[in-house]
Amino acid sequence: MGYKFVVGPLSFIGLMAPHMVRQMGVRRAAPAMLASALLGALLMVLSDWAGRNLLFPLQMPAGLLAMIAGGLYLMVSLAR
Repeated sequence: MGYKFVVGPLSFIGLMAPHMVRQMGVRRAAPAMLASALLGALLMVLSDWAGRNLLFPLQMPAGLLAMIAGGLYLMVSLAR
């Protein structure tokens, strides 16, 4: 039951982090790969932290927050 949010946000962050890094100006392959890994890890840690602290007595899944943040980022980047 508790594992349904494990793979979805990880693959979504894995798809969105390289695009975010490219928009930040990193163009070469090796630095972009390192920056994508670090940014993806940072996004997952921040969404887990926010999920635990946003509604303090209750918890929200990290995957849900990662999907909301990623969906908002996707809509903003498509609107440009």
